[in-house]
Amino acid sequence: MISDRVRHDLLKKTIIAKVDLMAYLQLRKAKGYMSVAESHCLRENLFELCKEYRRHYALLKQTQESSDLAAFTQSLDALSSAAVCLMTGQHDCPLYITVDAEKLERAIATLQKCTRLLTDSKKPAEA
Repeated sequence: MISDRVRHDLLKKTIIAKVDLMAYLQLRKAKGYMSVAESHCLRENLFELCKEYRRHYALLKQTQESSDLAAFTQSLDALSSAAVCLMTGQHDCPLYITVDAEKLERAIATLQKCTRLLTDSKKPAEA
């Protein structure tokens, strides 16, 4: 079914985005800054995933349970928040950026919670 495929693809891409954010945050904490190019690339990927969520929202709303739809919506909010966070921090040097690590940690925590809920909610139906 198309809705199951869309759900699976969005969940998979969300998990990949979460892993990318975690790696970015780990490097940010180690170095204290990141290059503008690294931040730009990740930010664009996050915004693209947000666009894809919005494109498929009507289908998800019709086919998913309310708890799953809420988890997808929270994931979208966390991805958007992280992407906007990656736009800030370019103050003194045009090549490097200092991103607020706490905001990224909150976005990652939300993504972890939502992906866990979405993964767990699908398992009983597949069994």
